Amino acid sequence: MKAIILTGGLLFATTLWAQETPKRENIKNGSVVESTVYHDNGSIAQKGAYNLNNELHGAWVSYDAQGAITAQGNYTQGKRVGTWYFYNTGEINQVQYQDGRVAQVDRLAKTDTRVVSQFE
Repeated sequence: MKAIILTGGLLFATTLWAQETPKRENIKNGSVVESTVYHDNGSIAQKGAYNLNNELHGAWVSYDAQGAITAQGNYTQGKRVGTWYFYNTGEINQVQYQDGRVAQVDRLAKTDTRVVSQFE
């Protein structure tokens, strides 16, 4: 009886382990490490890159467990720079960073329409 219970437990644990999604995937690409972090359900939680000093560097995007973007912006040597967007229910927070610190915050209703780029 003990052998059956032990074998069943081992089989169950092995099955769970085999189906587990990787929590983080890192790929070195020249002078950066491209990183993808996953939610427990297997969907992408964050995508971005690190420099070789292990500092966040370049564009980063965060997602909720359903795949909707929750934040996006850029890092330079571990500091947030430029314009970041944080998406909440019913509004978008547009945050300007300067020298790694918040310089300005604008709250936009999701019903606002703005041209973010113009093609000729």
